[in-house]
Amino acid sequence: MDAPAAHRTRWQLRAGSLVLLTTVCSLVFTAPAHADPEEGPSDPPSVEVPTSNPPPPTEEPTTGPPPTTEAPPTTRPPTKPPPPSPTPTHNLKLSVSDIVVGDAYWQGDGAAELVIAVQNIGSHVGADQVNGFYVLPSGAQPVGVYGTAGCVVTDVKALSFGCRLGEGKVGRVVVKVNVDENAWKLSGPGTVTASVRDTEHNRDLVRSRNFTIRFTAQPPTPGIALSASQLELPAAAAPQAQTAQLQVKLRNTGAAKGAGAVELVTPPGVDVVSFPAACRSHRRIAEDRDRCDLGDLTAGREVAATFGLAISAAAREQLPLTGAVHGYLTPAGRPAVETRADYRITGPPIAGESPLPTDAPASPAPVPLVGGTGAARRDDSDSNLLSSEQLSSAPFVVGIVGLVAVVGFLVVLSLRRRMSGAGRDDDDELSEDEVEEVVLVPAGELPAAPMPRSPIPRSITLPRLPPGPVAGSGFRHSDGSFRDPGRDDDDRLPETS
Repeated sequence: MDAPAAHRTRWQLRAGSLVLLTTVCSLVFTAPAHADPEEGPSDPPSVEVPTSNPPPPTEEPTTGPPPTTEAPPTTRPPTKPPPPSPTPTHNLKLSVSDIVVGDAYWQGDGAAELVIAVQNIGSHVGADQVNGFYVLPSGAQPVGVYGTAGCVVTDVKALSFGCRLGEGKVGRVVVKVNVDENAWKLSGPGTVTASVRDTEHNRDLVRSRNFTIRFTAQPPTPGIALSASQLELPAAAAPQAQTAQLQVKLRNTGAAKGAGAVELVTPPGVDVVSFPAACRSHRRIAEDRDRCDLGDLTAGREVAATFGLAISAAAREQLPLTGAVHGYLTPAGRPAVETRADYRITGPPIAGESPLPTDAPASPAPVPLVGGTGAARRDDSDSNLLSSEQLSSAPFVVGIVGLVAVVGFLVVLSLRRRMSGAGRDDDDELSEDEVEEVVLVPAGELPAAPMPRSPIPRSITLPRLPPGPVAGSGFRHSDGSFRDPGRDDDDRLPETS
């Protein structure tokens, strides 16, 4: 192939590669990121071509009556009425723990917790909203609160809460309290009330539970000792009134004689109905408090007294219950010494009932109690944004890969052409004096054939050497002539004078 043809072929390859690169990039970058699988080439609407059919032959009128066509009888399967939709039933279960303090309370640590457990026991209601509030007993101050499993605190000052619970789900509210140093001398229970809205009957179903401050250890009071028995009620198939016997023991551990007395604090629904003979006198101090005077107790003397208690059906349903006994010993001429002992009324649950767990769950991370957290929403939005960016960058990645492939193909093709034509001197470009001017001549007037072109380019034509030997070009013979390495031995240059 001559030089102009090779030059033209090389530029054609480069132009074709450029067109191929432009086509690939335009196809990749203009392609949609997501192709709708439902979209596709729709079939062209079918056009009905009218055919020229001959009109149907007219029938001759007949004198008989027209034939009657009767439709075959159709038998429909009997349709069953749809089953009635189940009636939603709203209901809830409520359990409350006592505010329990231990030995640390007598060293000045009054930190304790109140746990409220709520369960949605309705049927066919889905998620139900339970609202409630609580009232703390005297001597307990709230210092913090949190909810778990759908329960949130709606108003901290009003001590109210709300739980959004599905069927069978249990939610808990934990109230952190501080018990005053003199709270053990006070009486009075606390209450928790929860309700759920019954939309079918347009009413609220209300549940209420009582609790109190319970001390697991007696105050370190010298000179007096007090104990109270723990009551276990027999099993019952249904909530019903029951009776129990509470035994109280008071002992004078001091060195002086003193007047002894006990006061019984009963939980709501429990009353003292009988007093022992050891009581010299007794009287009702408050609705939930009765006093029994035991008379003088000498040093080391102990008095045992048994009191009869009546537990109502409503109180039996709320077991366990906590009560307290306060003991007093007043030596002659000295102030009274007071101590306290708590008692509990327990029993097996009613048939079909099971108490809810009232242990305090772990405190969650400090997040807003109402609504979702912004961190979770940011995480979701960031993940969605990342997915969309990955999907939208796919065409650019494919385009870059295609561009690199095309450039690599062009580089390899160019290297192969250079390696195949490395022996040529005019591989890159022809000189101006090598380009021949094309002259158009009429037919029949063709010029004479040009002389054959010298294979040696003009740019490297050597100048003609002058006649005679050139220094260093050969050797002088013995006869005085020179020998040229490029000539035969017969061609000798004559010696010049």
